Amino acid sequence: MKEVILMVGRPPKDDSRDKQYRVRLNDVEDDMLSFCSKETGEAKSEIFRNALKSYYENAKLFKNVLKDKKSQSEIEYTSEKKCEQKLQCDYNNNYVEDEFEMDHISLRRAITCPYCGTENNMNFADDCNSSYEERQMGPEKEYSFDWQECKCENCEKDFRVFGSIWEYPMGAYNCEDINVEALVDEN
Repeated sequence: MKEVILMVGRPPKDDSRDKQYRVRLNDVEDDMLSFCSKETGEAKSEIFRNALKSYYENAKLFKNVLKDKKSQSEIEYTSEKKCEQKLQCDYNNNYVEDEFEMDHISLRRAITCPYCGTENNMNFADDCNSSYEERQMGPEKEYSFDWQECKCENCEKDFRVFGSIWEYPMGAYNCEDINVEALVDEN
C-alpha cells in the first residue's frame, strides 16, 4: 500500500501582500531609490511601503488639523447668512503660517559643488520665500530660494543655488526643483 502525502503550501496570512503596483522611475529616481536601499539596508519595496506610510500619516494628521481649525473658527451668523468656515488668511491671501501647528518638511539638502563635487549641507529654511496654493487636501506650500553666492566648504569657490521645494499636504514632501550654477571666476 502506497502512502499519499498532501502538500498544502503556506497557510494564508491575515495581512497578505497580494496587491501589486507598477512604478515607473527615471534614471535619477532609480539612483535615489538604490542609494536609499544601500544606505539603509532595506529592500526597495520596503522603502516604498515606509514612504507610503509616512505620507499617509501626514495626510491624516493634516486632515485632522484642518477639521479642528474649521470647527474652532466657526462663526454664528444671522439666519439670512450661511455659516462659512475658512482658515485665517493674511492680506496677500496666503495662509498664516502659525495656523498650522505641525512640523513641516525639512528644507535641508546636500548640494553638490559644481567645481569639485563636494556635498555642501544647506538649510534653505534660513532664507526662502513661501507661498500657498489651495488644493484638495488644503494648501500646497512652495518654498522658493535663490542663493546667489554659496561658498563650497572644500574648494571655497562660489556658486549659485536656486529653485523650489513643495510641501503637500502640509507636513508631507511633494517635489522639488533645485538648480546649481557655477559662477564665472573673475580672474
